[in-house]
Amino acid sequence: MMTKPRPWTLQFRRALTDPSNVIAGIGAMMASAVTWNPLPLILFGLGEPVWLYTATTSARYTRQIRGERRDAALAEGRRVLAWREHQLAVVVQTTPCGRWIRDGQLDDYAARYARLGELRDQVGWIVERRHDAANALEQDIVARMDDMLCAYLMMATERLVFHCALAKLYPRLPELAAPVAPRSLLDWLKDALVVRPTTAPAPPVPWREDTPFVSLDAARDELRAKRAGFQRDLARAPSHADVYGPMIVALEQRLDDFDRRGRNDLTMAAQLQVFPDQFEAILHKLATSETDVGEVVADMKLLLDQTDDTVRFAEATRH
Repeated sequence: MMTKPRPWTLQFRRALTDPSNVIAGIGAMMASAVTWNPLPLILFGLGEPVWLYTATTSARYTRQIRGERRDAALAEGRRVLAWREHQLAVVVQTTPCGRWIRDGQLDDYAARYARLGELRDQVGWIVERRHDAANALEQDIVARMDDMLCAYLMMATERLVFHCALAKLYPRLPELAAPVAPRSLLDWLKDALVVRPTTAPAPPVPWREDTPFVSLDAARDELRAKRAGFQRDLARAPSHADVYGPMIVALEQRLDDFDRRGRNDLTMAAQLQVFPDQFEAILHKLATSETDVGEVVADMKLLLDQTDDTVRFAEATRH
């Protein structure tokens, strides 16, 4: 099991591989080689521990490493956000959801998301030009906005997938691809020497049938009708209880599941509806110079906390 390097270890590595330190070592080595005198190497060896200690305990590399981690976290958040955007696009384009949205039976979450993206960009522009704590927390605020956008996409996608299931359609969502590792010289050589097939994978086939939209009430009524039919069959033929009984129990369990998922669907619909208003409220607060930044960050955290349980329930029922 690999353990996470301690901060001082990272700072020590950074100081050891610092260009100025490497150049000094190479210079000492070359000077000793040219003059046939070990004194430059000896002096470098004596001064190296002092340099490493001073550089490791200073705040220089601490700030550098912290900034790199923050940038890496922001880049990873954008990668996940792009994946969620792709998931929503796949559901809209390869299922009847696109037509249901155009017919007004479902909200246009893609268009609403585009508006949220514009508001996020405005927030970034505003905090960049402020000269208080908001400017110092610029990346953190923008990253939190990205988390909110990701939560919106998750709920929108899950809601569309749920309504596909009501219509007895089960779309396959694209998985998150592994991050691309830096390519080595060996990788380049393999690409140059190994012949790989150039055939691209076939795109998913869109739904072409005229699939009707099925509301939660209609799906529930259908299950109730099936249950009532099996109950009548059981009343007419009690000797077949081992056949009809399990079906009745299974339908009752599905009805209970529909009730839970239906309540969750209504919660998601309500949260998705108010997202633009909440984004605009955050934008308005940040645009006001006397606004407390801590209050804005708390509002963002509250919104994310409200969506977490809803999204986890939706994903758990789908998987």
